[in-house]
Amino acid sequence: MSDQTQQTPTSEPRPPRRWMRFVLVASLTLNLLVLGLVAGAKFSGHRGDDFDHRGPERGAIRDLGFGPIAKALDRKDRRDIGRAFRKESGSFKDNRAVLERDFDVLLLILRNDRFDAIAFEATMTEQADRLRQRGETLRKLVVERIGAMSAEDRRAFADRLESAVDRPSKNKDR
Repeated sequence: MSDQTQQTPTSEPRPPRRWMRFVLVASLTLNLLVLGLVAGAKFSGHRGDDFDHRGPERGAIRDLGFGPIAKALDRKDRRDIGRAFRKESGSFKDNRAVLERDFDVLLLILRNDRFDAIAFEATMTEQADRLRQRGETLRKLVVERIGAMSAEDRRAFADRLESAVDRPSKNKDR
């Protein structure tokens, strides 16, 4: 018998390395995160439709309920409307600061021992009024922009709008 491979009864098996398990879990998590980001970018539906992801103000038209219209407008029209919107309504940063202050007021009202329903409703109403006003300003700017289009540009816009809502055209042969 060879005594090179024999273990003595006093030797103990090695304890499992916990740091290896942590490294494996962290690696798997990171891989899944990257895979999710890649899949999200691939299947998000923003390919080739001039989706402008460069900042919150650039999505104002889309965010205030004008999604298909924003998608159908060409890049120059969206930019011009966005600039006019910021000029009339203020920057996203300024408006966000006001909304954050309102939110802080709501939290104070909610955390108070005695709930003030009137103050809570008034704060929510002020928020809704500001958002409604921004929507009305944006609607006015979109109508003005479309009204300034030539008949040919409006027809092209109508075609893009129809495509934006994924609806088959009923009048393509016109």
